[in-house]
Amino acid sequence: MKRIALVASILAIASAAHAAEPRPWLCRDKPVFSSQQPMSYRVTMTSRSRWQVFLMQFSPGGGHDGFDIAQTISRGATGQLAAGRYFAVALRNSGGNWICPPAVSEEPTRGGTITDLCFGTDEGACSVELVVTSGGIPSK
Repeated sequence: MKRIALVASILAIASAAHAAEPRPWLCRDKPVFSSQQPMSYRVTMTSRSRWQVFLMQFSPGGGHDGFDIAQTISRGATGQLAAGRYFAVALRNSGGNWICPPAVSEEPTRGGTITDLCFGTDEGACSVELVVTSGGIPSK
């Protein structure tokens, strides 16, 4: 009987751990950006909530409905991206579950900016901003 309880406990823990995995490829709204040149990004997070930004690339027949995660950013950061086409998703952790943002908007771009995306919990909110530029790191 103890063995059955132990197995049941292990399965419950494994299920809970799997449920808590972020799955950005399941979000409906996946803004896309691309460049034939290397790019730089800046992520700014202004929310107290726990967010993660995922930059994905699509490859037919690949895992996760064809999406491969190229970068995961868990706090404000800057970095570089190889030339290519990327899909961006920011997920918010709420009670151990990763939630797709209900509001995603693209801000008007300036010279050299490829995209300026805002992810938020409400329309018009910008809890997470992703700015992608050609060349150097985007300025604030």
